[in-house]
Amino acid sequence: MPDPNPQTDVRPDPESESAPRDRPALLAATPDADTVFDRLRTLSVLAGFLALLVTLIAVELLVRI
Repeated sequence: MPDPNPQTDVRPDPESESAPRDRPALLAATPDADTVFDRLRTLSVLAGFLALLVTLIAVELLVRI
C-alpha cells in the first residue's frame, strides 16, 4: 500500500465551502496532452484496422453470393 501523501489525503474541513486540498490530487492524476494524443492516435489506428477488416469481410461475403 502506498504511503499517504499528507497534502492530498487530508480530509477537507466540513465547515469550509471549498476543499482546495483535493484539487492537486485530481490534477496529478490527469495525464498530459502528449500522453492523451498518443493514446488517441493508437485508438484511431486500431479503429482504422478494424474498419478495414470488417469491410474486407463484408466484401468477401457479398462476392460469394
